[in-house]
Amino acid sequence: MQGLSFRLFKDTELLMLVLACLTAAGLISLLFRFLPFRQRPAQTDGTAATGLPAWQPYRKKDWYYVTLITVLYTIVSLWQLGSSVFPVTTWQPSAPTQSFVLVLDEDTHIDELHAIYGEGDNNANPGNYQLGFLEVRIEASYDLENWQEIATLSEGSIYRWEIVSGDWNMPYYRVSSVNQDMTLTEIGFKVFGEDRFAAVSVLQDDYANSPYPAELVIDEQDTIPLEPTYYDQSFFDEIYHPRNAWEIAMQQHMYATVHPLLGTSIMALFIRLFGMSPLIWRLPGALFGIFMVPVMYAILHALFGRPELSAAGTAFLALDFMHITTSRIGTLEPFSVFFILLMYYCMIRWAACDYYETPLTVQLFWLLMCGLATGLGMATKWTACYSAVGLAVILFATLFRHWHQAGQCADPGEKKQMLRIFKKNTVTTILLCFVFFIFIPLAIYILAYSWTPVWRDGWSVTNVWNHTKYMYDYHANLDATHPYQSTWYMWLLDIRPIWYYSGTFFETVQHTIACFSNPILCWCGFIAAIFTLVSWFRTRSVAAFIILAGYLSALLPWVAVDRCIFAYHFYPTSMFMFMAIVYMFRELIRKNRKWEKLLAAVLVLSALVFVLFLPVTAGFGTSLEYIHMLEWLPSWYFG
Repeated sequence: MQGLSFRLFKDTELLMLVLACLTAAGLISLLFRFLPFRQRPAQTDGTAATGLPAWQPYRKKDWYYVTLITVLYTIVSLWQLGSSVFPVTTWQPSAPTQSFVLVLDEDTHIDELHAIYGEGDNNANPGNYQLGFLEVRIEASYDLENWQEIATLSEGSIYRWEIVSGDWNMPYYRVSSVNQDMTLTEIGFKVFGEDRFAAVSVLQDDYANSPYPAELVIDEQDTIPLEPTYYDQSFFDEIYHPRNAWEIAMQQHMYATVHPLLGTSIMALFIRLFGMSPLIWRLPGALFGIFMVPVMYAILHALFGRPELSAAGTAFLALDFMHITTSRIGTLEPFSVFFILLMYYCMIRWAACDYYETPLTVQLFWLLMCGLATGLGMATKWTACYSAVGLAVILFATLFRHWHQAGQCADPGEKKQMLRIFKKNTVTTILLCFVFFIFIPLAIYILAYSWTPVWRDGWSVTNVWNHTKYMYDYHANLDATHPYQSTWYMWLLDIRPIWYYSGTFFETVQHTIACFSNPILCWCGFIAAIFTLVSWFRTRSVAAFIILAGYLSALLPWVAVDRCIFAYHFYPTSMFMFMAIVYMFRELIRKNRKWEKLLAAVLVLSALVFVLFLPVTAGFGTSLEYIHMLEWLPSWYFG
């Protein structure tokens, strides 16, 4: 099926993926056709008190849309996510210099040597970390007396296969280390001209009875891929976050970390429960990317109250390149952006409350939930702090609107009563907001380090503070360049993607992964952001104000950043870009329903482009010619 799909579409996965999605869509439609749902009245556009729709439970149409989009996105997100087979037992020297000898159990030529390293026992050496090849010398011999050096492994990246090609017809292979901090997880010897690895065993090991015998480098031969791709190994920033997650899961002293560790700890929980492999270290982020779909629908439902508009905006999220790519790599962004969306959903629910009619306990509940989400976001990545500024803007602007509402009341008695309620509620609200948005997030941030082995002397508030200063200094003083770096204004027009991975599978099938926005949505979103800003100046729309607060608070901090930054830093802003597109079309459709056709056209075109670019965004097998065909702009490069 993969071969047929490659010949027809230049995408090894598209045929099966489309069949799976069509089957799921049919089953969901059939299920909702016969499931009984109590019909509810349609939502209104807004209320005079809040400027937002009065919250109403989902109707059948809402549940159908959110279920359909979430399930279809889930299928694509998890498709060929990563291998569940991966070597994990790691050898490290037991002495400053050490050698062991392997012998082939069959008489054959070897044309490739495959090697990979993971992290060793960092707790065994208080002075350093067990990490890396670090001058691993590999020699071959006919007679165990005369040795010929065939490779020196000195570079490479963690959890990534290194392949050395040659032609060696010798039975003995000696592995030597000159650094006690090196590691070697697995080594394989590919039989010349065949798609298999030679059987191998340990002939000589002076430390066979140590905690790290040489047997550890050949005990998982069935995990060695012949042609490793992104599916089998780490790529881009997976050399950092899965390593930190493994350290937390195994309670090994941590190598280094320059971000808060809540998202990494979620990844560590999966590794602890299900083992270490590309599938497992990517699965938590993929799941949080999936969770973002119904949260986006809930936000749009709260802002606009119309199922079709909510479905359109949620589909925009599901069809975005950056969302699918970033959710399928083991990094922190899916966790932090999920919490940012959750923050805004809770704040919108608070803003939609009638300040003078809704019980204060209900209002405070949503602010408490917003504070908890803010704390979780900040404990995952500091970009949530940027978005928290937008929350503060919404909070105080909403309070001002409620004060103005009371002041405009024509009835003197009612006005006096409203002002009394306003004073009482506002004092309580502001006082508790210090707890909800300062003390609770700070407590979450500090406690999120309590199970992480960052420090050899253990967790403490002082250590958390010192580590926070270290992270700030690292980011503030980072002096680096990258061929795929970009600037904030490039993100607005999709000018410079970041290229994550490139690899070849059996000489003809190419795999490549780049991170950037769906150009249809990005270019439309640029127009929509300007439209939303102008509309707010003209109408003072509450929905437009909330969207702009989220959009600008996520984007503007990057204007002042002069260090190396990348397209994926636009990820939080893109969430509000989708909302802006929905807002723009809502306003246009209000004036003339013919704009519904353009909205449908944007949806269809976005879906077609999403499918077209899957080999570049999800890493599915394709051809080099097809990759180059997708390089629409001179600044786009995918391999």
